[in-house]
Amino acid sequence: MLRAAAPADVPRIAALYAGLSADSFRRRFHSSRPKPVLLARLARIDVAPGAVSLVAVAPGPQERLVAEARYVPDAEDSGELALVVLDEYQGLGLGRLMLSALMDHARASGLERLSAVVSLSNNTMLRLLTRRGAALAEPADECLVVCLEIATAGGMPGWPRASAGQRVLVERRGWFANREVAALRAAGHEVRQCGGPDRRSGRPCPLVADGRCRLAEGADRIVTLLPGDDADCVAVTEAHRRLWPGKVTRGTTHPPPSGNVPR
Repeated sequence: MLRAAAPADVPRIAALYAGLSADSFRRRFHSSRPKPVLLARLARIDVAPGAVSLVAVAPGPQERLVAEARYVPDAEDSGELALVVLDEYQGLGLGRLMLSALMDHARASGLERLSAVVSLSNNTMLRLLTRRGAALAEPADECLVVCLEIATAGGMPGWPRASAGQRVLVERRGWFANREVAALRAAGHEVRQCGGPDRRSGRPCPLVADGRCRLAEGADRIVTLLPGDDADCVAVTEAHRRLWPGKVTRGTTHPPPSGNVPR
């Protein structure tokens, strides 16, 4: 059963965290397991106004929690999400259900975007968000974590209401910033990176599939760095040039062939 967490669930959430394997705990919190007193603090659901926690309860009299998903608003139109599933319940689709429920709740609360800080070693979460049309808001840092954004309504996310500098959409694969992306960020622009469609990971392109891309619509510039030997990526680039010819520029960094590019 999925439901909103109540104050009485906080000890159960702490027990859920304590029951995670070391790897699962590190993927969720980017650290090793702390002492019980800190674990209890992490389980709190009243961390900020508007914060929401959803829990999955296994059948039984003790109401054992087997998964939790939460978001904390960080702006008028956005929040930061996180979710975790107990090891023995992983691989059953529970994370996907929890994320869908969390997106529905956030959308009903007026939030347009949710972001997540994800380790590059957390392939399950990366794949889950990528299939939701995630855009790369911040490339990988020295700790090998990235920040991804999704739209609560599905499809590509839009732009923050208060954006600094130009809104630059970079169509490029890879988790790390190249010199061109780094220069755009250093110049104070709001940069979002989209890896384009990828059949192997199940990532669609909403512009090609549904005729709409919020990032492209709201961008001041579109820099294309997608591989030219991928027919799906070529279709995206052609759609951009057809719909927004004044926005599109070809990146100066030559993209490698699609088979050599990390998704």
